[in-house]
Amino acid sequence: MSASWVYWVGLAILLGGMVYLWLRDRRLRARVSGLANEIEQRTAELTEAQQTLNRLEGLDALTSLANHSSFQEFLRGEWRRALREASSISVLMIDIDHFSEYNDRFGHQTGDECLMKIGRKIKENVRRPGDLVARYAGKVFAVVMSRTDQQGAYRVAHQICAAIEGLAIEHPESDVSPCVTVSIGVVTSTPAIDSNWEELGLVTEAKAALAQAKKAGRNRVGTVETEQPATGTS
Repeated sequence: MSASWVYWVGLAILLGGMVYLWLRDRRLRARVSGLANEIEQRTAELTEAQQTLNRLEGLDALTSLANHSSFQEFLRGEWRRALREASSISVLMIDIDHFSEYNDRFGHQTGDECLMKIGRKIKENVRRPGDLVARYAGKVFAVVMSRTDQQGAYRVAHQICAAIEGLAIEHPESDVSPCVTVSIGVVTSTPAIDSNWEELGLVTEAKAALAQAKKAGRNRVGTVETEQPATGTS
């Protein structure tokens, strides 16, 4: 057997091996790509299923807080309880200051992360099991506090203001603070006394109080009559 023949046989074996490895690599890549697509599809299906489950459970899909419908149902029930007990009930409406500008600067994905962080922080500061924190709409959150007078509601509202700013979420587009802040409207009622009110009137008044807080400069707690700067504001 000549050396030339051995050389060509060896070369053919080497090339054959390389072709085999190349084909196997292509098959593996195709399989990995297929698995990645399948995982992506399954993840999307699970996300959709979770969102559907959250809606059925009365939860907001993004923050996992109570949604708008749950908020209204809960408020209606607590209003009736307050009427029976002649006790106070308070509502907080919480709006993220200059959130549209934040979204424009950082994008909606970062905006969603901001909403989740703020929702969690509000929840941390509303500690009683009988109270409710909800995502009311878009960038607005709401809190229902049963058996809570105005002083107690103010205290919690100021804590929330300071806690949100304490997150130190950068917001270079805000003219209020270098960080993300919130404005809060607070209203308290005793249904047995305010017999001409309905529970949704409480929401209307809380929105008016929120508007006053924003008009007064944001990053503060407000009522329809007066606005009080939040503790720790800048």
